[in-house]
Amino acid sequence: MAQPSIYVGTAGWSYPDWENIVYPRASSVERLRTIVEFLDCVEIDSSFYRPPTPRMTANWAKTAGVRDGFRFLAKAWQRFTHDRSAPWGQTELELFTNGLEPLREAGKLELILFQFPWSFRNDSRNRDWLKLIAGAFANWPVAVEVRHDSWTGDEVTEFFRAHKLTFCNIDQPGLSHCLRPGEIVTSDTGYYRLHGRNARSWFREKQESYGGRYDYLYSEAELGELLSRIHHVAQRAKRTFVIFNNHKDAKAFANALQLKIRLQPEDVMRAPALLLVAYPALRSRLQPAGEEQLPLV
Repeated sequence: MAQPSIYVGTAGWSYPDWENIVYPRASSVERLRTIVEFLDCVEIDSSFYRPPTPRMTANWAKTAGVRDGFRFLAKAWQRFTHDRSAPWGQTELELFTNGLEPLREAGKLELILFQFPWSFRNDSRNRDWLKLIAGAFANWPVAVEVRHDSWTGDEVTEFFRAHKLTFCNIDQPGLSHCLRPGEIVTSDTGYYRLHGRNARSWFREKQESYGGRYDYLYSEAELGELLSRIHHVAQRAKRTFVIFNNHKDAKAFANALQLKIRLQPEDVMRAPALLLVAYPALRSRLQPAGEEQLPLV
């Protein structure tokens, strides 16, 4: 039996605080090239705030075309997950899905992730909302992230399977009624999203700094604990995607490479030279790509 395929990546790729840590000041395309060079996949984060245009996604597919195995996952527009006062219309549905068509046609789109807030609890109204999504996106690969611990148990797993929804396992701060890390598989695809464990800032409405909620660097011990769960997921899926969302100061990028080292211990791996300056603990296992120098101020 072939080993399960585990893809490791980050949630998003164009963050201002990644400059001079992951890449120098660069265009969005050049930033994406860096992700494609060092990681296996990436979530499109901007699609949560506004639907991407076909021109944008065609350019992303072209940029990622240098690696046949590289994959995208797209966060669903917040109209489908956070604006639930009334169902969306056909025009809104087409606006979002038309923008993703170039990625799908290029064979680069793996899943659309519908990320719901902690307030989205397991009740009949919200299950009906998920049924609407399953019906409207029946021709698309759909994953769902829920954060409240009411979404646990065999009935939830069977509901996701019955409606052909990929369950997204998550790691988040272990606060009251926060869903704990699991090992749930409801389709051919396994999915894990790692948000960090910054309990102090998790529910804070006003963050002290940009991305403060996700300001957390996983330790080697924590990565080992999570990897055990990820392996259990991967053993029951054809492919598994692990996405780090602890994006503050590129901690997600550093942790993603640390996980890749654990998955491929015999391989010689490289990292952006700037990253090794910011996270010197990575030096013992990663080779710098390009000249290593102090970041520009």
